[in-house]
This record gives sequence, C-alpha cells and structure tokens, in this order.
Amino acid sequence: MTDERRIWVVWIIGLTLFAIAIALGMAITQGSVTLGILEHQAAGTAERVNEIQAQWKAGDVRGIAIAAMVADLAFIGVFAWGSYLLGRLLLANGAMPVRSIGAIVTASAIIFGLTDYIETILQLIQLLLDRGIDGMAATAATVRPVKVATWIICFLGVLVGFTLRKLLAKRG
Repeated sequence: MTDERRIWVVWIIGLTLFAIAIALGMAITQGSVTLGILEHQAAGTAERVNEIQAQWKAGDVRGIAIAAMVADLAFIGVFAWGSYLLGRLLLANGAMPVRSIGAIVTASAIIFGLTDYIETILQLIQLLLDRGIDGMAATAATVRPVKVATWIICFLGVLVGFTLRKLLAKRG
C-alpha cells in the first residue's frame, strides 16, 4: 500500500468515526429527550448546559452522551491528522491551484483539530462534572462556528484538491 493510500485510509477512518459520533449523538434525542449534542455545543451558558444535561439525565441518555463525546474526540484526531496529511500531499504536488488548496486544507486541519478539541473537551468536562460552567460553555459556543467552517474546508478541500490534481495531470 502506498503512503498516499495509507493517508486516505486514515482520512476515511476519521469519517467513519464521525458517522459513529453522529449516530450516537442522534440516539440521545430519542423518546422524551429533545435537546442533543448540537444544543450542548451551542449552549453558551452554564444555565443552558444544566438544562440540557438535566434532560439527558431524566431521559437516561447521559451514558450515550458521554460515548458520543468520546467518539467525537477520536474522530477529531484521526480526521484532522488525515486532512493535514492530505493537504500536505496537495501542497507538495501539482500546479499552483492544487498547492494553494493544499495550503488551505493543511491550515484548516490544524485549526479544526484545535477548535474541535477545545469545544469537545470543555463539553465533556461539564458533562462528567454534571454541571455547566459559564466560561467553558461560552468558550465551546465561541469556537463552534470556526470548527464547523474548518471541517467543511477540510472535507471539500480534500475532495476538490485531489479531483483538480487528477484533472490537471490528465491534461498534461
């Protein structure tokens, strides 16, 4: 297996872990529980975190929420690392547009990893402590839009960059 193929495997494993984290997150809002992981990420205040976590406890899904956050932590590392490595491959190879996309993906992978780890670790701490903490909730909510944007850039940038690299290679 080539190094490039190994890197693709890492990236795809990251996406698989993402699907697992999403499935676990969706399992939280079954039955009487209406507030899920996304609401917890965006909570912004200890009061809101407490409201969400109280609903999880009452709905007996706290364990699922913990599992979803742990799966998210695994996803973050694997996907960010795979995106970073794929970005580096684009940076080292191809025409200027491909190298530019590689630079953007590489930088986005670093920012994604940092912001999503900050968000998820702060969420998990509050969940394990069984109480919201204003500073943690506010920080998690603040980094969320950056995390989302950089995840999209990583995902689409990898696909566009490698497609463009392939098209430009065929042209000669």
